[in-house]
Amino acid sequence: MEWQEFIRDTWQTSLVFVGLLVFTRILGKTQVGQLTFYEYVSGITIGSLAANIAAADANKVWNHYYDLVLFVALTYAVSLVTIKSRPLRKLIDGSPTIVIENGHIIEENMHNLRYDIDELNAHLRQQGVLDPAEVQYAILETTGDLSVIKKADNQPLTKSDFNIHLPDPSFPVELIMDGVIIERNLRRKNHSKDWLKKQLAERNISDISEVTYAGIDSKGQLFINRKTHSNYSNKSSEE
Repeated sequence: MEWQEFIRDTWQTSLVFVGLLVFTRILGKTQVGQLTFYEYVSGITIGSLAANIAAADANKVWNHYYDLVLFVALTYAVSLVTIKSRPLRKLIDGSPTIVIENGHIIEENMHNLRYDIDELNAHLRQQGVLDPAEVQYAILETTGDLSVIKKADNQPLTKSDFNIHLPDPSFPVELIMDGVIIERNLRRKNHSKDWLKKQLAERNISDISEVTYAGIDSKGQLFINRKTHSNYSNKSSEE
């Protein structure tokens, strides 16, 4: 590879990397498992357009980059419109569909979705249901996931059924991550560094760098995870 080609490939790939980093932040944080079919296809298209930039001739790079920016802008515009317009959101993303009601499979809805019994049974098993008769409602979401609401007789008992009331959990807060104190979170909990160091000392930890993670858990208790070192390499060498 000549130097000119090396430099060209480097800056084109870097352009794609930075562009995708920015565009994915703009488009949001929907997880892959929660994507609708439209979002899934859009993601594939964006990846394909980005690949075209990395492989394009030098005189075509900005043409392909414009295509990518335009597609991302259109995708972003559609996402804004669908947030404000429920009819358009239903048109693009579709609507959840009931496939089981009161223990009975609704074959017409399944036929319209091209959703077969084998898929339904597989999704039910993933929810811990072996018999459709146990289900009050099963709803196929726009993401392809199946939401299952069991009949009252098949639902597990909870503490409220026994009139047992516990305090609601609080949001956990990180205090140390990878040996670094998160001072902002300490202040949020009205604690100081001295308090934290005292808590560590009570657990025979003298250096904060020894801590992988420390935080206030959902019950308001301090949880500390100390760094550990694997002996795997030593055992391998001995063998």
